[in-house]
Formats: sequence, structure tokens, C-alpha cells
Amino acid sequence: MTVRTENAPYGLRVIEGGQPASAGPANCLQLPPPPRMGPAELAAELAELYVLALVRDLPFSAMRDPHCKIWIDGMTHFTLHELLCELRSLSWFDDQALPVPGPVETVFCSRTVCGEADHRRGLRRNGDGQLTLRTLFRGVVAHGGEETRLSAFHNTDRDGCGDPDPCDPPEAEAPMSQWLDWVERCSGAALALPGRGEEIGAGLATPRALVTRVQQSHPCRIYYNAVLRLLARGAEFDPGLSETAAPVPISAQRILALMADISERAFSIAMRMQARADRLSRPGVTAARLTALLSHEDLMTGGEGGLRATAEELSGKAPNLLHWIDRLNRSQGRVPTRGQMLLLPALQSSVPQHRADYAAQAVIAGALSTLIKALFDTRRHARLRMVGAAGGGVDIGVEADRLAADVALARAVAGGYYQAENHQDLRLGEALACQVLRQRFETLGRSASLGFTDFDGRSVMVAVHPRGPGKSHATFHREGRLAPWPMEKLRTGAHLAVV
Repeated sequence: MTVRTENAPYGLRVIEGGQPASAGPANCLQLPPPPRMGPAELAAELAELYVLALVRDLPFSAMRDPHCKIWIDGMTHFTLHELLCELRSLSWFDDQALPVPGPVETVFCSRTVCGEADHRRGLRRNGDGQLTLRTLFRGVVAHGGEETRLSAFHNTDRDGCGDPDPCDPPEAEAPMSQWLDWVERCSGAALALPGRGEEIGAGLATPRALVTRVQQSHPCRIYYNAVLRLLARGAEFDPGLSETAAPVPISAQRILALMADISERAFSIAMRMQARADRLSRPGVTAARLTALLSHEDLMTGGEGGLRATAEELSGKAPNLLHWIDRLNRSQGRVPTRGQMLLLPALQSSVPQHRADYAAQAVIAGALSTLIKALFDTRRHARLRMVGAAGGGVDIGVEADRLAADVALARAVAGGYYQAENHQDLRLGEALACQVLRQRFETLGRSASLGFTDFDGRSVMVAVHPRGPGKSHATFHREGRLAPWPMEKLRTGAHLAVV
């Protein structure tokens, strides 16, 4: 580090260090605080986790039929429509809900909710403002399509190494053979050339199967497999990378190097988020407190604050849902001493679960999905045929969005994370990918642009403008307008001190 002092008028001295003043301020991510959920949203979040627990073994193909019947035991059953009605009755999803008198009035009146919470709620509803089966299982990503299905990238997710061995990646310009060896050793992903007996992963028929696949695989494996297959099939890069006669500033090795860099940064960011003092309690802990609160009626008049309001909302407006969860817990051998057993039903998976084990999955998924959408041509007419895909080919942008939503869905089905956390983590990964792309492309010294659709369904463009040999300036555009870089925090390099 270099330090330069300079005398200035009026007895002041400017001290600059770290980098030359001509380099400009360094950018970094401003990590957001955990989602702030009022009692109404918390009740809806818990109810959604209960619903996902009830349909863990229901095939995805059956989730389109509202009359599909779900049996818990020989006496208890319900339909998807009845399950959906329980959610719709909650204040958070009911636009006709009236304010509740008292200190929580502004929380229960859905019309007074604004900001990030209202945006999260909007993703759960269709264009008419209604919660439907499609929007419920769509997750926290605003991808299009009328189908309730998983990403086509799952069909070509190949595991070439049963026991990954983490190690440092090769140089960005290393031969592709070294990169393929590293990718397989570190994540299990492996390249299968077209027409040479590709191994297609087994289909994921139910949410339980999705959870098992996500928990048992390296968080980057499916993304490495997807990119390797896109490259092997000659998928075109974003046309904005070829705006001039200069060679396209991207290659297979550089894409893999970007993925390795972004995944490491995403893991570090996720761990920093987990270490925050204001982090949310786990859903399982909240469900246990809810069980204790509702089983002791005398505590309902006590000072549990927001949790008491959440309990009143669930017990008063979704009593059938709580009854079904109680029956499911009892069928698993959980019998309460008194009242209902409202714990999150055990997944009964052979994979040990810990809050830190899967903390980085959604951030990594958000970052790598964004990278795929930004680097490859995701215009509507650009479709690619892949093994296992339906007749018309694969829309890379849509499938990347679905893949990120699938990872978030798996974390919710397992009961480890609220959907509000998944919403935030995916967008944190998206912001990280934009930052890394900015840093890399500002060294081009030439014009370029990258366009994609973000997780909220808005068009995004990163434009690079040359400012001299080896230097460029990148700008961020959303919906055609210049916008601030997402979650960016500027750190200036100069400080003014009094002598």
C-alpha cells in the first residue's frame, strides 16, 4: 500500500492511500439486514412451510389439479384447493382484510404494507392479485410459464465424482483439459460430448426427491454441468459481447473461472450473513415456540408480542391447516403433552441437516443463474436443443430462473429457511454476479453490453464504455433507465484530516 500526503490550504492535509486517486472509488456489496416480517407475514411464511411439508410426497405433475386429494392417515385427507383456501384466508394474502384494532393494526391490514415486504407478497400472486397453485409453487422468482415443473437443467445433471475434493482452481487461461479435471474433482460435474452416451440424471418426481438431490450434491455441480453442455452444443454468447470487430472477450475457461470466483465469494457472503447478530430465528424454532404458546391458553394473554399475534392469526384464520399439521406430526410419532403439535414435520432424510450446511446454496444459485443469463444469449428466439428437453428446445434464461427457484424451493420444503430469506439470498447472489461482471469487464478497454431479465422479471443491461487503453466504465440499466448498481456500497479512497 502506498501513502501520499499533500499540503492543502487552511491548515488541512489530504491523506490518500490504498490506490491512486485516478482509480476511483472501490465498490463492494452492502449486505442487507435480514427480512423484517410483521406478524401477518410471519404467519403466512409459517403457513407456507406447513403447506410444503404436507405436499412433500405429491408428484409435481399432480400439483396442477386443485381436486388432487392428499391423505395423511386413514382418516384425514384434503384437496389442494382446500389447502390453498387455508392460505387465502390469511390476512397477508387477503386483499379484503380489514384492519385489526390495536397495536398491530398496520401489520394485519394488507393494504398498508409497502416496500420490500409488499414486493415479496406480490410474487406469490398472479396478475389479478390472487394466490393460485401455480404462483404458490412458482417460488420467489418471477419467471414466466404456466407449468408447475422443475428446470430442464436437472435432466442433464451428471455426477462424475462421488466424493468431491476441494482444491484451488487453475489459472483463467489454463487449458480446457485442466479446467474439466478441476470441475469434476471439486464438484462432480463432468462433460459428456453430444452423441456419446450421455448419462441423464434420474427425474425428480416429488419435492422430497428435489430436497434429497439438492442436499446431496455440490451446490455448483448442476451449474457446471449446465454450462458445459451449453458450451458443447455451441450456445451463442450475448450479442452485446460482439459489438465491435474485436474478438469476443469471453471463453469457456474464463466462464468457468468466473463461476469459481463467484461461488467462493457467494459462500463468504452467506457466512457473513449467518454471523449477523440480528439474524432470524430458524423456522423450526419459531414453530416450536408457536406450539408451546398455543398449548397454554393462559399465555395467549401474556407478552409474547409479535409471536402472539402470529399465533392468533394462524389459529383464527387457518385452523384446518394447523389440524392437518398436527395429524401429520402425530403420524410421525410426535405426541404433545397437551394441545396441538405444530412443529415443522420431520423430513426424515438420511442427510444430516445443519443451518450452516445449506446457508450458501441460494446465494450461489442466485449468482450463477445470473451469470448464465448474462453471458449467454437469452433472447426469446434463442433456444437450444438439449438432451431431455421438450420439442421446441430450451430457453436458457427461463431455465436458469427456474433452477434458482428450485434451489430456494428445496430449502423451504426441508423447513430450514423462510421464503423471505430465499427471496433475499437469490437477489444478493444476483447483485454479487453483477458486481463481478462489472469488475471484469471494466478492464476490457472496449465497448460491450450484457442483457438479461432479473429475478423480478425486469430487463437489465450492463453497458461497458471505453475510457482509454485497458480501461472502461460500466453502467447498470434497469427497464431501459440508468440505475444504481444493486446493493452497492462505495468506499472512497481519500480522507480529509486536520493537521
